Amino acid sequence: MLRATAFALTLISAFSASAHATGLKATQIVEVATVSVDADGNETTTYSQASEVEPGERVRYSLAYANEGDDAAENVSLVMPIPSAVTYIEGSADGAVEFSADNGRTYTSRETLMIGSGDYARLAVSEEITHIRWAISDPIAPADSGAISFEAVLK
Repeated sequence: MLRATAFALTLISAFSASAHATGLKATQIVEVATVSVDADGNETTTYSQASEVEPGERVRYSLAYANEGDDAAENVSLVMPIPSAVTYIEGSADGAVEFSADNGRTYTSRETLMIGSGDYARLAVSEEITHIRWAISDPIAPADSGAISFEAVLK
């Protein structure tokens, strides 16, 4: 069993924002997903604060941000690493995102995220994604807020 707080703290200290977002503050939230099925076979997913997570369980990493500055935050780019203890769930990142498979050195769309080069290049698999970057194109006005998230499965 792995405590969610252990890998949550890794993300809290590792998220980054662009230099044009000096008043931007962010709070990391890690939640465990619970899927329930009603009598008709309809699935409902609920999320609760993660305290302990078992291998195979799905978790959602969210970053709630708010502009606490006096000026609009422009050209904001938020980056969250994916902890090595989890595997990214394809398609779960919301918004305009790019991915890295080289520890955040380079970013590209998911469809062009490659491992290797030349004749040895291949499309990266979910387990190889190391970071996700969100580009927020609209300025974030003072007192405005929002959130980004992705889901993963504990290995």
